[in-house]
Amino acid sequence: MYIFEPISTEDILRRLSRNCRLRRLEKNLSQKSLSETSGVPLSTIQRFEHIGEISLASFVKIVRVLGYAEDMMELIGKPKYSSLDEMVRINKNRNRKRGTDEKI
Repeated sequence: MYIFEPISTEDILRRLSRNCRLRRLEKNLSQKSLSETSGVPLSTIQRFEHIGEISLASFVKIVRVLGYAEDMMELIGKPKYSSLDEMVRINKNRNRKRGTDEKI
């Protein structure tokens, strides 16, 4: 029997940093040239590749230089539902009238 274990935040950060490092090397970019091209400080790139820590803004700048911008937009671009019931419930809530501060 398979027991689902969610991927930890640390695992995701490690994978992202490893994949970005590999992509940087594929593109024959040094950390310094990536820093200059992206506008992200060299120390930030080094920390990201070493321990996976980075701000979202810096990550996006790096991703753009590495050619992953479209992939990132696709990743978060569309809602993902785990079931038809969830989709119906979320869309129903989205269309519900919101309260206002206006007095009648």
